[in-house]
Amino acid sequence: MNLRARLSLGAAALAALAVAAAVVAVVGLQRTERLAAEAMAAQHRIESYSSLSARVNEWVMGRLGAREMIGDVAVTATLDLLDALVAEDIAAAPAARDRAGQRMVVASLRGHFAQLQSSLSRHPLPSPEATAAIGFYAAQVPAVIAGQIQQDARRREAAMEAMGHLRQRLRALAIGIAVAAPLVLALLHLLLLRPLIRRLRLAGVGPDTAHDELSLALARIRRRTNRLDRGQRRLEATIAARTEELREANARLSAVDARRRRFFADVSHELRTPLTVIMGEAELGGSFATIQARAQRLYRRIEDLLRIARSDSGQLDLESAAVDLPAVIAAAEADLAPVLRRAGVVVQTRIAPAMVRGDADWLRQVFAGIMENTARHAPRSNLRIEAADGTVTFTDDGPGLPPGSAMTERFAKGGGRGFGVGLALARWVIEAHGGTLALDSPGIGLRLTITLPLAHRAEEAA
Repeated sequence: MNLRARLSLGAAALAALAVAAAVVAVVGLQRTERLAAEAMAAQHRIESYSSLSARVNEWVMGRLGAREMIGDVAVTATLDLLDALVAEDIAAAPAARDRAGQRMVVASLRGHFAQLQSSLSRHPLPSPEATAAIGFYAAQVPAVIAGQIQQDARRREAAMEAMGHLRQRLRALAIGIAVAAPLVLALLHLLLLRPLIRRLRLAGVGPDTAHDELSLALARIRRRTNRLDRGQRRLEATIAARTEELREANARLSAVDARRRRFFADVSHELRTPLTVIMGEAELGGSFATIQARAQRLYRRIEDLLRIARSDSGQLDLESAAVDLPAVIAAAEADLAPVLRRAGVVVQTRIAPAMVRGDADWLRQVFAGIMENTARHAPRSNLRIEAADGTVTFTDDGPGLPPGSAMTERFAKGGGRGFGVGLALARWVIEAHGGTLALDSPGIGLRLTITLPLAHRAEEAA
């Protein structure tokens, strides 16, 4: 027998047990409900017959004056209830012939009571006719009622006995199913599951010698697993190769960046040394004033180059001190006076006294770089410099910046903007001081706003 047939047989056995249990439960419940309903209906009829006998006796005793008189409605209501109970009993089993006679019995009881009622209404007590009518009723009706009570009692007992037998049969069937289920499961485990588990456990050790559906499925899984392993090894090799290439590229970029920083630093040091000598020699004679000024300006530009190299390395040494903001702006304007004059830039200043906290040399270079950018990119324009409460605004009426310009990004340039402290480095320096730099170019002209912390406010914060 192949694997599929064995699996089908095991599933069929389990399904048969489940169906048998369900059938036993449903059929047992239905028969139990039917027998219980029959027993309860017989009990209700017994109680109604007893109630009818009691109501008629009370009615007769009331007519005799022995107790309080009751109306005819109580008796007729009990008779109506008996009619309803008998109709339900006949409807529950219309093929049962013994149940149809109950309707005649109830009709007979109703007729006897009507006859008694009519006789007593025509011949009131204690007339001989009324006494005879009561005696006739007493001789006929109690025997009929007693017979019906006995019949319904036998039916009630028969229903209860049938329920007992049914309970025993259901218990036996339940025990049989409870015993059969573990046996079936044990057989399934011994004949099907344990061999399958053994084969699955040995599937990874070697090929399966059986020739059924499981062996074919295991072979397919083994082939797919081998393909996945080969693909994973190729992917890991590719990732390792790309990672090594990326590591080598990063190493080359780091080496290039290190050489670039060393170049800036070396050039700065190599140029600063002879310029120091030139400035020292120029100070010996008054005729060398122009040479001294130019050398000082070149010296400051080389200092800018050295600071740029250091800034790219993350080295930015700021001297935190109280700085006279108008004096720094005036020094930067004096440094750039020849350049601004040649470019035709007219400078207008409105500067209020203010002391800010920061590095005077860095701030001077930032302001000078902004003025130099104006001279280069907005010649023959007006430059208005306003300062108050630590806020410095540079506004020109030049061509401005094109839309989407990123002039405040590191190393960003626009149309030749270059040597010295650019706008990107200026922003970095200002933010290192704890300030802000904002650029606004509506299309015509350029407005640059710098905000610096005031000296006394910084001291209060400290």
